[in-house]
Amino acid sequence: MLNISESTCLYTGIFGGYEKLNELEGPVKKSKIKKICFTDDETLTSETWEIRLIKPAFPLDSVRSQRMVKVNAHKFLPEFRSSIYIDNTVMLTIDPLVLVDGFCKVNNISIPVHSYRDSVYQEFFEVADNGLDDSARIFEQLNHYQLIDADSLDRKPYWAGIIIRNHMNKDVISLMEEWYRNILRYSRRDQLSLVYSEITTGVGINKIVIDNLFSDFHRWPVVNKRDSAKRLWSPSLSGAMPVFEKIKKMKSIESVIDGKLSDLNLMNKDISEKYKPTRVPDGFDPQLYLAINTDVAEAGVDPKEHYLSHGWSEGRRWR
Repeated sequence: MLNISESTCLYTGIFGGYEKLNELEGPVKKSKIKKICFTDDETLTSETWEIRLIKPAFPLDSVRSQRMVKVNAHKFLPEFRSSIYIDNTVMLTIDPLVLVDGFCKVNNISIPVHSYRDSVYQEFFEVADNGLDDSARIFEQLNHYQLIDADSLDRKPYWAGIIIRNHMNKDVISLMEEWYRNILRYSRRDQLSLVYSEITTGVGINKIVIDNLFSDFHRWPVVNKRDSAKRLWSPSLSGAMPVFEKIKKMKSIESVIDGKLSDLNLMNKDISEKYKPTRVPDGFDPQLYLAINTDVAEAGVDPKEHYLSHGWSEGRRWR
């Protein structure tokens, strides 16, 4: 019989240098399970993780480079049959072998459901609102899913901070490869495409129902010197998107100009009110004023009152 501690590993991935690696604690640190951290940082060391240095798939996209390792356990961990993936901000509080022994007997893959999103559709808008990816790419993906399988958008999304799987199982590999294709084609935010990939492949995921922030076996988020700005989507790193940045800058300038014009209009009104005449100019001919300003005549307004209230400030001719 295969020893579970020899056939299973716990792993994570740190790419792009946007946060410091969390060291393992308590039962996880003491566990016999193999603990592996994939990274592109040649200087990274750890007391509790085995560091495996790999070349990032996308040097200018650390998020997708991290997703490559996260999703494709079968390619990076072929020496193990099963694995638990955790985001660096997830801290397990029990021996990972207990989780593998429990969940991998139930299903070949188990992932928590999102505890504070009601639908994948809602998740799309949260990602867009928080600037986590290119909105054009996000909504292209949303539109495609609506056309192909709208029901997938109504389902509750997964929270993929923890993935427990028999990653060498052929069905799991099929699901993971479909998931990764969607991450490459559409948004790098993997939770947007997991339900769709599950439906497309027909490979069911065991849903772990827990509070994403805290459970009997984890807590999250445990943030360690994270530079969130490095994780946000950057228009300057996306092909023709410098044009997008220029448009945003122009819109910002336009907004400032609009504000200045509004201020000038208010000043003009104040000045007009302050210097408003109390009588018509000498030589003012009411009939001539109406003849020149036919709209005033058509309105049946008293020419003197109109001039004092509006005509002078509008610069209307009176002679």
